[in-house]
Amino acid sequence: MLSSRIFIWQRLARLTPEEVLDVIPLYHLLWAEADPADIAFADQHATHGNFRNWARLTAHTHTALQRTGRTRVDQEVLRWAFSRLGPTG
Repeated sequence: MLSSRIFIWQRLARLTPEEVLDVIPLYHLLWAEADPADIAFADQHATHGNFRNWARLTAHTHTALQRTGRTRVDQEVLRWAFSRLGPTG
């Protein structure tokens, strides 16, 4: 049924590490204020240039920041968020 509703399937290539550093800070304010080294760390350990993974990580990272009262992403927050992604993260 789904394929009958899809006019054109779109395949998105993974973002390169350079594209991640350009695009992800524009994607969400959470990343706009993050250290580029932390964005690269997240990409290397969890998202692997996959935008869907970035969306999931953003949601979990936002939750972590709210729960801890922190205002900026750091590697401790990211590690907590990674643990919520499951084996496909």
